[in-house]
Amino acid sequence: MNNPRRIFLSQISLMAGTAAFSKPLASAAAISKHINTLHAVKNAVTVYHTNDIDGNINTVLKNQGGLNLIKVELQKQETSGLLLDAGNFMNGRKDLYHQKEVVSMMNSMGYHAAAVGSHELMMGQDQLAALAPLMKFALLNCNYEFTGSLKQVVKPFTIVTAGRFKIGVTAVGSQINGIKYNDAIESANKIANSLKNDEKCDLVICLSHLGYIRDGDMPDNHKLAAQSESIDLIVGSNTDKLMINSMVLRNKLKNEVVLAQTAWHGLMMGRTIINFDNDKQRNGLHTKHIIPGMPPKSFTASFAGLQLAKPKEV
Repeated sequence: MNNPRRIFLSQISLMAGTAAFSKPLASAAAISKHINTLHAVKNAVTVYHTNDIDGNINTVLKNQGGLNLIKVELQKQETSGLLLDAGNFMNGRKDLYHQKEVVSMMNSMGYHAAAVGSHELMMGQDQLAALAPLMKFALLNCNYEFTGSLKQVVKPFTIVTAGRFKIGVTAVGSQINGIKYNDAIESANKIANSLKNDEKCDLVICLSHLGYIRDGDMPDNHKLAAQSESIDLIVGSNTDKLMINSMVLRNKLKNEVVLAQTAWHGLMMGRTIINFDNDKQRNGLHTKHIIPGMPPKSFTASFAGLQLAKPKEV
């Protein structure tokens, strides 16, 4: 193992809970910009991420969770960064008015991109396509073949510049009835390799709606990591697996792949900071899971409460 790789692994921070900063920013818009350029620390990229929000705007469990409180947590953060969602951000059982409220809230928070999950498609392709023009964030998937106007709306990837770093983001999903499906891992690898080698991205992120671990040959986040070459960070969704922090896995070249995934219904927000040296080689990782609205007690106690509260549906 070379020294940069050893440093990268050794600097995983297992901090959890909320943090108080001496200089909180005034608005969520100051955290995550809608434009494709972000202010960034000279040698670091910060990624804020959510998954399986399921349309929850208000608090979900004991005055915790939901997009409103995630926005409050973002306002406390001192470092600007990408804001991404790995899918199921909508509740397909709600009416169109509620869907528009969710989109409006995500716009106000400054989301850069979101994966198309099964809950977004419960409304039908036409309704998702009708909502898409209201979204100030990219709607991503690289392995579904859509019909009608949705085909023109969903993009296989987006590229965001953060300081001196170029970041490519793509997304994949599992099989859904009525949607033409292409092999998720093959599709993700194709786009990731292009982002890394053709577009010269310094960091490649995959928003994965494949699930944590699936039986047999069904694709999942672990198989995606193991069979990838150019993906640096996987943000997962579509699972009831609750992770206290992120994991470092290995790809087929034996390089590190970070797997980050938080709780359902907006009960967690993840923050992943990847550090680089002057030659843009990764040399440090700091991850933290935040429980929005967490009462003034330890993260451990709040996390234990989440473990007891199983999601109604993921």
